[in-house]
Amino acid sequence: MWIFNTKALICAFAGFAGFLISVKWNDSRDLAMFVAIICAMLFDVALRFFDDETENSSINPEAGGHIWFVPIWGVGILLLIFGGLSHFHLI
Repeated sequence: MWIFNTKALICAFAGFAGFLISVKWNDSRDLAMFVAIICAMLFDVALRFFDDETENSSINPEAGGHIWFVPIWGVGILLLIFGGLSHFHLI
């Protein structure tokens, strides 16, 4: 399996689009980072939810985007935690 599969690139593009829209709309890069992560996670969950070809689509690599064998929503949760802690200067 590749580090970034095609669906992961689609989710990354959705996150980048959310980032650009958020920066244009409210001019806050911190908030835009959170919007980008949430957009990528929601897009990945939507891809998994509407995938009928796999049996266990929540963790199946063929159902959604994976980064180094970890689903995007798993990586996104970690990034949200570390981003929030960094924003409030806790780490």
